[in-house]
Amino acid sequence: MAFQLEDMGENFFSCSICLHSFKDPKLLPCLHRFCRGCIKPVVDESDDKVKCPLCKQDCDKPDDGVDGFKTDFHTRNVVEYIQLQKSVAAEEVRKCIGCSNELQVAAFCFKCRGFICRKCHEVHENSGMTRDHKEHILALKDVKDKHLTLEKLGSLREAPSCSDHPDELAEICCVDCDNLPICVVCGQYENHKGHTIRGVRELAAEERKKIEDSMKVLKEQDENVHGLPAKLVDAVKSLEDNITETKARIRSQYNEEAKKINEKEREADGVLAQHKADVDRKEREEVADLNQRRERELEMVNDKYDKCVSEAKAKAADERGGKDTAASKTKDVLTKKRSYLEKEYADSISSVDHQGKTNMKTFGELSDQSDQRIQRYDNFVTVVSSVLASRDHWTDVSCLPGMDVSSKPLIEDAKKEFPEIVVLSKVTSKRITPVFANPAPVIKSDDFKSDDGYDKYVEEHLRIGMTVRCCKANWRVQVGDTGKVIEFHDYLMYCQWQGLGDTSLVAYRDVEIVDQGIQVGSKVRLQQSVVNPIRDQEGVNQRSVGRVTATDGKNCTVVFPTKKQWKGLLSEVERVLLLRRSAFQDDSSFSAYVRDTIGVGMAVRCYKDDGMAKVGDIGTVTMVITSICLDPGLMPNG
Repeated sequence: MAFQLEDMGENFFSCSICLHSFKDPKLLPCLHRFCRGCIKPVVDESDDKVKCPLCKQDCDKPDDGVDGFKTDFHTRNVVEYIQLQKSVAAEEVRKCIGCSNELQVAAFCFKCRGFICRKCHEVHENSGMTRDHKEHILALKDVKDKHLTLEKLGSLREAPSCSDHPDELAEICCVDCDNLPICVVCGQYENHKGHTIRGVRELAAEERKKIEDSMKVLKEQDENVHGLPAKLVDAVKSLEDNITETKARIRSQYNEEAKKINEKEREADGVLAQHKADVDRKEREEVADLNQRRERELEMVNDKYDKCVSEAKAKAADERGGKDTAASKTKDVLTKKRSYLEKEYADSISSVDHQGKTNMKTFGELSDQSDQRIQRYDNFVTVVSSVLASRDHWTDVSCLPGMDVSSKPLIEDAKKEFPEIVVLSKVTSKRITPVFANPAPVIKSDDFKSDDGYDKYVEEHLRIGMTVRCCKANWRVQVGDTGKVIEFHDYLMYCQWQGLGDTSLVAYRDVEIVDQGIQVGSKVRLQQSVVNPIRDQEGVNQRSVGRVTATDGKNCTVVFPTKKQWKGLLSEVERVLLLRRSAFQDDSSFSAYVRDTIGVGMAVRCYKDDGMAKVGDIGTVTMVITSICLDPGLMPNG
């Protein structure tokens, strides 16, 4: 298909710096052209690399500066053609090379390098001396047709002059000197003797074949190059949708956990209100009863009942104050949990926003790269197409080798797929941590097959200073009373009971261990009420089980599987009780115990073959999945 000048547009032959027609155009490796005078300051101010003002691609700075870049003879000739075309089309008054008169222009002879008037035009074409000039004349009728192709313009041009003998036309090319046009004398006898000499037609055909092969490969990447902006638009849309969806999921998780806190607060408020109402009612009933009895026996025991009334009020006040304190502690814990939940929610939303902004910024950079790549691609295709359309051998051997070199990095760049678009279109977030964990279990005598089994358990775990609770009343201690162990032997223990203010003897089987006490070697985990440990908040949660390596009665150091030297307060941890399967009446009670006790890092022993582990095999817990368990028998010392 004929490639016409109108297909290229006027801007194609204008310098993007001065916005005028090219003057002595210099060609950069990226195939963008600039006037020599316009690009010279850019080259002079550059260090080792010159950045193209259009596509921002870097290229090496030539040793001799701006003159080291090739002159774009093809563009210079086309600009010259366009200017001549305008002069002929406007019928400007110029000096005719035939009659030497100042007359309106009718044509231009490229062989004589001059304008011709109407009268001399016909003579110039038919004269015996200038008959061979006919193929090199640009006539007014050719301009008016507006179908002047680059191939036609190429045929008007005469062969260039020899680089060493300006008066001689070039007939051959020196390949060693970058396809330099030279005459036969230069090639055989003078400066280019011994160099690789090629005929212009043969060399032009080879260079055209190379660039056509490169253009074919490049055209195969057309869809990949021009399709990238659409992929970026789709990826940005996917990212925006993913951000919205992720935020909605986080918000839903937040609302779910906040709802749990609200329910617990309402429960705590209800318990507190009910307790106050019960105490008030009990107080009114007791006072009314005492007042009735005082009225009947006032004279005899007035002082006695005054004292009883005071004691009843004091007891009610103590009970009310104790419950108020417990409820206040519960409210404080829930407030801390809410604060931690809101912080985790804010952190998750902030993380999603940060990922979104970062990905959007990267998309912007990719979009800029895409625009530059398309610009380089379109510019290359247009420039090469214009040269190929000219079908001028001298233009081919001068321009096509450099263009073929420029096509290699462009082809590699065009093949780039940008797989990171899929990754950048997504954001990730961790699940909000549940606000309530399973509490540490309290082992009771009902969990054992016999009283002897329970006695054995208490004997193995009992220590001075532990807190125990009465589960079977005797003549002094009531069910529910708590006390500190001060001495024990022969399945009996002496405890300092809080309700009595005195010591009393009880049997092992009549108490349950509430607080085993923590010492070096104890297995512990965070209490369920501890949301943010005071000193060290990273690497542990209520499911992590570790071993105490040091304690001073107030502080402790614990080795967790995910935190080797965790330091915190004794009041923030609780001891994990470790029992064998044989201590329980059935599998369901033992499974419940394991579910509440098991944690990452604990050692377990198999007591039943399952095809993979055998009885007696010992392993370390690396993951706990809800209630799924292989019914392990726990090691006595973890």
